[in-house]
Amino acid sequence: MKEIEVDILRPFGPRILKATVPQVMVDDLNGHCDEILKNDQDRKDRDASADLVGHVFEELTCDMEKTNGFGNFLYSATKALYTNFLVERNEKDKLEDADKIAIHNSWFVRSFENDYNPTHIHTNGTFSCVLYLKVPEGVSDKNSRNTHETYATEGYIDFVFGASTVVCPGNMCIQPKVGDLYIFPAFLFHTVYPFYGEGERRSFSANMSL
Repeated sequence: MKEIEVDILRPFGPRILKATVPQVMVDDLNGHCDEILKNDQDRKDRDASADLVGHVFEELTCDMEKTNGFGNFLYSATKALYTNFLVERNEKDKLEDADKIAIHNSWFVRSFENDYNPTHIHTNGTFSCVLYLKVPEGVSDKNSRNTHETYATEGYIDFVFGASTVVCPGNMCIQPKVGDLYIFPAFLFHTVYPFYGEGERRSFSANMSL
């Protein structure tokens, strides 16, 4: 058969950026969270659960100025996602508007066995993110309560958009790994499934705009 040239177009659906955060920044964020846990009053004052939907052990606000360069990393990654989209749409002239990032709120999520996060969106900002800081052994490529190993979900995040049909998946289920950062449009539905066993599943999230 004669070779043919084709273009695969992606005109529909949200884009998601994945990046690997340097271990030193992961350590700094974990250190910031651990410092909060040492002070009972600070821990109480930072309780963010009233503004969030997670059915988890604890959600605590984060001070971005204490994250030693992570804010700049977050800006660069978010701009990369936006730049890629504008290039794809041939709208590079809009890039000059994206010269800084506004982080509206940021927080740590500490979850343990049986915790979960129901399907939801974020309403503060245009982009949201999740960075994994700790992942217990119970969150792996296998399920502990089902023999089917080809579709593990325990402790995974699941992004949901539209309907599933031919060449059009309606969701993307992702295994959390320490250091993995995902940035996505704030309107994108997502959920986190429960896991089983010992250990803490810790993540950082933020809502931001360019």
